[in-house]
Amino acid sequence: MMNLLHLQYLLEIAQCKSISQAAQNLFISQPYLSKVISKVEQDVGFAIFVRTSSGIKITKEGELFLEYAGQIKKQIDNIYNIKPQMEVQSNLSIATVYSSMVLQSFLDFQSMYKNEAIHDEFCEDTFNRMIERIVQRKSRIGISINPKNSKLLKQDYYDQYNLETEVLLENVPVRAIVYKGNPLSKKKFVTIEELKQYPFVYYKDTHPDEFVNILGLSSQHEIVYVSDRGSYSDILRTGRYVSVTLEMSRQQKRYSGCCCLPIKDNDILAEIKYIKPKQYELTQREKQFLQFLKTSLEKEIM
Repeated sequence: MMNLLHLQYLLEIAQCKSISQAAQNLFISQPYLSKVISKVEQDVGFAIFVRTSSGIKITKEGELFLEYAGQIKKQIDNIYNIKPQMEVQSNLSIATVYSSMVLQSFLDFQSMYKNEAIHDEFCEDTFNRMIERIVQRKSRIGISINPKNSKLLKQDYYDQYNLETEVLLENVPVRAIVYKGNPLSKKKFVTIEELKQYPFVYYKDTHPDEFVNILGLSSQHEIVYVSDRGSYSDILRTGRYVSVTLEMSRQQKRYSGCCCLPIKDNDILAEIKYIKPKQYELTQREKQFLQFLKTSLEKEIM
């Protein structure tokens, strides 16, 4: 049976690209580490490393072996993290897609506990990295905002990661967001066809093609995908780009110089939900936060 510790040793060698350096990092002798390599290679029946004058080289079989070994190590780490992650904790650990509304609700909720020594965590990221944080237990709750016909709303997508979801708000209208210097900003509402006259900026995500399909954009349409809110705002403020958002009029100040406009005959609706591991039970404070978030979003959007 293969020793899990030996897998860690081989991963360290691959990381260092040096047996001697890996031995130093692992606080073991180089001869012993060489014996470990020979033992594992004998067990699997192929060479993982080839020694060269400049160090070591990973064989093709070794590359695949190390890929699987890395996956095994990650899952072992997850197993050891089960207990601390499942223990009742008073702090919030939230991961969300980029949203000023969710951030403001988090800050408003947190302000109610300003006299208590609670260290909450809040992370904004793209959808796939938010899911990754939940799967790896780096965050306990995720907040997702997706178009209603998105494949990312189907439960089988979350089942593969052993996650469950619950809707906070559905049938949320999507609005256009433009810079105040853009001619569209003078209108009371805009149409999809008017928006198509401009290049778009949007957050990079797992399935950017969904954004194109939902808006009915051509595959040749100019779109800049960004991975942070600062770049998103800066590009909008050039006046050349437009986007779509859930942010309402009270949120416009967070995108300085921009305004949100209703989209006429808009059938693009979104859904906001929270995500968590299936085995994880929400704490009382987490339940309070999710209810607070739901109420805040209803006031903001409806």
